Amino acid sequence: MPAASLLTRLGFDGPRLAFTLRTAMAAALALAIAAALHIDNPQWAAMTVWVVAQPTRGQLLEKGAFRILGTFAGALVGVALILCCAGTPALLVAGLALWIGLCAGAGNLIGGFTGYGTILAGYSAAMVALVDFGHPDHIYGLALDRVLTICVGVATSFAVGWLFTPLSAESDLLGRVRRLTARVLRHLAAALDTADSARVFAEERAIMSEMAAIDDMLDPHGAGSARSRHTVRRVRTLMAALLNGLVFARGRIGTVPTARQRAGGLAALRNAADGLDAPAPDPMPLAHLPRYLSGDRDDPGIVSVVETLARAVQELQAPAAPARDDADALTPPFLLHRDVVGARAATLRATGAVLVVGAIWLATGWTYGPFMLMGAAIMTSLFSTFDNPALTMRFVLGGSAAGAAAALAARWLVLPHAADLTQVIVLTMPFILVGAFVMAHRLTLLAGMDYNMSLLLLLQPAFPLHGTPAGMVQMVLAMLLGPLIALIAFRLAFPMDARRRRAMLVGMMVHELKAMARAPFGPAEAARWRARLYHRLLRLVRWGEKSGDRDFAAVDGGLAALALGTAIRVLHGRLAESGLPDSRRRAVAAALASVAVLSEQPERVAGALERAATRLAATGHDDPDVLRRAAAAVRANPGFFRDHKGAEAHHAAPAAA
Repeated sequence: MPAASLLTRLGFDGPRLAFTLRTAMAAALALAIAAALHIDNPQWAAMTVWVVAQPTRGQLLEKGAFRILGTFAGALVGVALILCCAGTPALLVAGLALWIGLCAGAGNLIGGFTGYGTILAGYSAAMVALVDFGHPDHIYGLALDRVLTICVGVATSFAVGWLFTPLSAESDLLGRVRRLTARVLRHLAAALDTADSARVFAEERAIMSEMAAIDDMLDPHGAGSARSRHTVRRVRTLMAALLNGLVFARGRIGTVPTARQRAGGLAALRNAADGLDAPAPDPMPLAHLPRYLSGDRDDPGIVSVVETLARAVQELQAPAAPARDDADALTPPFLLHRDVVGARAATLRATGAVLVVGAIWLATGWTYGPFMLMGAAIMTSLFSTFDNPALTMRFVLGGSAAGAAAALAARWLVLPHAADLTQVIVLTMPFILVGAFVMAHRLTLLAGMDYNMSLLLLLQPAFPLHGTPAGMVQMVLAMLLGPLIALIAFRLAFPMDARRRRAMLVGMMVHELKAMARAPFGPAEAARWRARLYHRLLRLVRWGEKSGDRDFAAVDGGLAALALGTAIRVLHGRLAESGLPDSRRRAVAAALASVAVLSEQPERVAGALERAATRLAATGHDDPDVLRRAAAAVRANPGFFRDHKGAEAHHAAPAAA
């Protein structure tokens, strides 16, 4: 039987095992290099190799760079805290709590590898300040040791990983985006040519799911390369244009196309989609489409939508950055959603955990209390960015316990046979290689990283060996208390999972709509709100999928929020008219005031919009149609606006979040 087939039958992922074996060998090499350089804590170099290992060169480069920067910043803060507070442990705990909490919140807000580096700067200060707390005179050497080991680990990871790690698969991403664009064009043609709204809505939801999946890929894809980041920005501009097309298509469902439209514009849309899907795609399939549609006087709105889409496609395919005026012409823009609510929760949770655990250490005077505090700081900050931190901590705890058992076995059964440091390192390497198999097996892969981290942290390979069994057992206990405390914190302090994150996101959207209704806003603010809402809609789709709640209508609810925001802008515009009759002014003002109870009585908002539309019907404007569409959308999705109930009160976010 081939080795690959045997490994698969045994539960191993073949490609992943190849990756983890390379990483394990690089970790062993980093350990040997750090030991040869007489660095006091060589295990940190090996731990760094495991942490920065990534599937592509760009991600490897960027995560390694931010690991160095975050460690250096954290080491500086750790030294400063020791110099200022070494004589007063309570002040040190307070300073660490404040710094770690701020870094955790900022990391959640920023996201990506930059956010990782920010969080790392927080808990690196704790590692420098607490590892040898009883000897503050060692602080400079400890900080330098920490930075040097991280640099050795990153350099070794680069040297080994660069040989085997591929470049980012840009062609795969662009191919996926090209097929998505073709799908949206066909959807647009279908929506203009059918009254079957159920079929159109089903395809719309499928398209939105694919767009949300692509959006998840973009930040990792843009890592480590200015060219890749530029591609990501252009893809997001195209995504905004595609979303604009979906919104337009939904508003045109049920319209009856003329014979000229069927033979001209709709056929042109389908032909352009075929050009994008062809085995040898037309490089400029949309170049002439806007001009071809410009004579369609039956539905001029389609021209604007397709022209925006065509320009976004052309900019994506262009080799150079667009000029300023061209970039501005690519409307609507795309602004990233920032999780202000989650960031604030991460700040409070990490700060509170460090203060509580620090107080326990100070009250008990336990020798290994600093290691318990360090573990709690790392776990409550680093894992706050995960979808479901409490669930993740269960795997972390299991992996840490397994790594601790392996470290105890290695330390007291194997390493005592070593005659020098070289033999200590050689005897440690098999335990590191075992970690590769732990990380590649389907039953243990979620706990594999923590197995390797705890193994290396506890082994502390050195010669002569030091410590006692009782001391090492206490250190194991202190280390395991870190993830246990974090598990409790994630369950009790601002608990997070996909459903709660979804509710928080809806709460931010509703809160923003209420703020918009209270005060008028100009075209620039409206454009920014719409651009941010597009990205929030994609995030909402992903959280809805991850929550597993099939009854949650993310697309319908998000588009209802978009329709309501558009209606709010129309109402503000009419209210600003000087010649508006009093009866119409009262109806408009009442509709705006009703948005204040959107989360409690969405049906009341829909009724107020309908009454305002009736009052404005005789004006000859399109405004009544906008208000009626918003009223219908709100009335059809009352559960969406109530979905966040409780979350908004507990995690209220500013309108500009």
